Amino acid sequence: MPDDLHRVTTVQQRGDNTIAVHIRTNSFKPGQLVEVSAYLSQGDAYAIYNDKKRIPLPDPDYPDQTPELHAELPATDLNPDQEVTVVTRITEVWPTVLQKDSKTLELLKLQKGVDDQGLKAVWTYQDDKGKEFGDM
Repeated sequence: MPDDLHRVTTVQQRGDNTIAVHIRTNSFKPGQLVEVSAYLSQGDAYAIYNDKKRIPLPDPDYPDQTPELHAELPATDLNPDQEVTVVTRITEVWPTVLQKDSKTLELLKLQKGVDDQGLKAVWTYQDDKGKEFGDM
């Protein structure tokens, strides 16, 4: 039996053919940054959405209400008499800042075969101690 708390609740098409998709989920914490993807199709017509959003904070008047995200899809010509299919995905976002890493670049260039690939730059994660990936 599908979980009724995770689904697209409504698709609305405006007069300018833009589309609003309302997605219900309780899998994330209020205020959490998530990536929302939506793919809507009807016959040969389709619209795609992908962006980062924050899970809405609870409404003080309805604290137990399941949060709902809104995805704004581009204008698409749909037939109001036919059903639409919407595939959505909501995932955690893990932004990571990578720093230029000349040491690792040089080490990789010295390895056999890497130079043949035309490697010209490397970026690596710097931990909180400031050490680069190639450092010991």
